[in-house]
Amino acid sequence: MTFISRRAALGLAGGAALSLVLPQVACARQERSQRNSDGPAFVRDDIGRLREVLIHTSTERDYQIDRLRRGLVPYLDLDWEVASRQQQVFAQLLRDAGANTLEIEDVLASAIEVAKSDGSWRAWLSAAHPRLSLDPDAVTADTLLGRDPAYQFQRRGDGSYSHFASGTTSTMWTRDASFMTPGGLVICNSASEGRLRENMTLRFIAMHAPELAEYPVAFDAVAEGLIVEGGDAQMVDRNTLFLGVGQRSDPRTAPELARRLNLDVVAVQIHKTDFLTRSPTLMGPGAVGQLRVLFLHLDTFFTHVNHEHVLAVPWFLEMEHSGEDPLSQFIRGARADTAIDASDAEAGLNFLKEFGKVTVYRAGTGAKEDMEEMKLLDYVKARGYRVTYVGGREPEDSAEAFTHFMNVSLGELRRQASNVVATAPGEVLAYAGSPRTRAALERDGISVTSFDARELWAHHGGPHCLTMPLRRD
Repeated sequence: MTFISRRAALGLAGGAALSLVLPQVACARQERSQRNSDGPAFVRDDIGRLREVLIHTSTERDYQIDRLRRGLVPYLDLDWEVASRQQQVFAQLLRDAGANTLEIEDVLASAIEVAKSDGSWRAWLSAAHPRLSLDPDAVTADTLLGRDPAYQFQRRGDGSYSHFASGTTSTMWTRDASFMTPGGLVICNSASEGRLRENMTLRFIAMHAPELAEYPVAFDAVAEGLIVEGGDAQMVDRNTLFLGVGQRSDPRTAPELARRLNLDVVAVQIHKTDFLTRSPTLMGPGAVGQLRVLFLHLDTFFTHVNHEHVLAVPWFLEMEHSGEDPLSQFIRGARADTAIDASDAEAGLNFLKEFGKVTVYRAGTGAKEDMEEMKLLDYVKARGYRVTYVGGREPEDSAEAFTHFMNVSLGELRRQASNVVATAPGEVLAYAGSPRTRAALERDGISVTSFDARELWAHHGGPHCLTMPLRRD
């Protein structure tokens, strides 16, 4: 059994250089389908004892100006000093749980040294960051991560701003740049143009960093030209992957991963679409845009906490309540009594009715299996799963249940209550601020360790997003 070499799979920068490696990628496809059964299982599921994890802790020095940002005022929404302290606490909790934490900054620095020694550094930098390539020896990991003051707030001769290096504020969500499968890494390809450099950086690290030398690349979405983000991916067992699709991950990725990784892929529809393209208005306007942010990735409304035990948002993931959930009830009434646009309301209602439907693509072939209008919780319950609900209350048709969802569950969902990361079966790390969800988990036998994260949850990510597990028992 052989794997695609790092250079062949990743190329130099993912642009024109990809044409050199795609034939080699195609030749290796037959062998790839056997990896998950023949090779070591790096991550079999989303709950095994966490042994090694890639993280990126923010610092006060992080630059906040992005080349693609359209605002007239630089990004000022996050208190980076507080956010950094909160992430440092989280990193220590990971270590306390027995995980070896690898910081992107450290691994990137190692990768740069290797690239310099093998002569590929200048070529990669010129392709990936042409404005930084004038003096490649001066460029460090801090430079690429927007932390080097020498490249921040530069000015031209006339005194106007000159943009050399973009900020990397979203890099802290390491889950989105890649995810691990039993047979190796899946390099992701972001739906956001502004986050593509995270994918390029991760590809560079995977190609060069000694710390990642033992982890092969099983699938490179950048090379494949398919949009997928790691927040949508959850390994269920050695043979099954759950993948949120239609919003930040292209639905076409699901059958391709099933074929190439020899995994059953359960595609969970978030937003109904046939394919994804990058767009400045990716999330859409009005009601649908707000709903799509609320349900950004699969892990913002559904995560595993133990064997056959999940934490999930109530109402929306069961066909029994399709179109009759509290938000749909709210929208139907509010469009008559508030300033909600009628077309936005209708689009929002359609979104919620279709949200959560599953399609299964079979391992090795990608063959589509009809689930007969089944939603995600219907699917896992049919397989004997236990469900703990965000907000701590099961769906039921009553005034009290409607009030509880609007007053409690919705707020805790927004505070990333369901976005937890397991450090071992039945043990999770979670943000503080969702007491009803925590109490429900503890009643159901789950050990919860929480930490203050007000500056983190406001930016639509949770502990699951902050971690990219490399190895689990």
